[in-house]
Amino acid sequence: MGLEIVPARAEHIPEIARIVFEAFKGIHDRHRFPLDVPSPDVALMMAEMLVHRPDFYGVSAVLDGKIVGSNFTQISDAVSGVGPITVDPSCQSRGVGRALMQHVVDWSLANHGPMVRLVQDGFNMASLSLYTSIGFTVVEPLVLMAVSPADHSDATVRPLVSSDLPACDALCARILKVSRKNELAFMIEHGGKAGFIPHGRFKAERLMAYVIPGFFGHGVAESADDLLTTVTQTARNVPPPAHKVFIPARNGELFRQALDLKMRSIKLTSLMAMGPYEEPLTPATDAAWAPSIAY
Repeated sequence: MGLEIVPARAEHIPEIARIVFEAFKGIHDRHRFPLDVPSPDVALMMAEMLVHRPDFYGVSAVLDGKIVGSNFTQISDAVSGVGPITVDPSCQSRGVGRALMQHVVDWSLANHGPMVRLVQDGFNMASLSLYTSIGFTVVEPLVLMAVSPADHSDATVRPLVSSDLPACDALCARILKVSRKNELAFMIEHGGKAGFIPHGRFKAERLMAYVIPGFFGHGVAESADDLLTTVTQTARNVPPPAHKVFIPARNGELFRQALDLKMRSIKLTSLMAMGPYEEPLTPATDAAWAPSIAY
């Protein structure tokens, strides 16, 4: 029958989850890195979210009638944030990954807009070469860090509510140069169901930072202190799988402060972009930001 790329459907979820777990485990075991997806149960939760959320577009790779991989892209806002892409270890190096990535990129450009981004593991030379050959360019080195929850509560940090959205969107647009309003609105409304609750830091009722925790979250802040205070306070109120944050490696002050807070460096990753890309505000402006696994 050959290779087909078809829409990801509910009945694909068990196989997608199995492949997500086994593919991530395989490459991380080879390089001796901690698992991004620590168990089959987490993989299943992720697959269910990716297939069912209306702001994701997903496809499955079917080879001779068998599901052998999947790829997704988040389309909540103007940027199409690609991933996760996974291929069954038994079918790797056979063009499945390229077909999945090319399909999602082509679909994004044709149906969503010119800005497409992803985050790639720095140790994975195969994916770096593949994404570069398709048209992505590395725009920012990142460090994935494990977050140590703050020892004591801070009254300046609280869960976000819908009325906070305009201020959050203005802060994000100013620092990241793109809006993530729809993504944040979805998480404010639904994130609590899985414990991934967005938090913000406020001083004299002025928003200083907000954070969506976990791999699929992101954060922006007026300063490194505002971002890290919000990250570590949020970690007090969310489950351990959400105790992760990507730190731009070029922001030395932010990185050093994170280390001082006993946050542990896990691995280097790369933010890659295709199409228009405006660099976020630099540390020289005192602003700080933390991308998601997508962008």
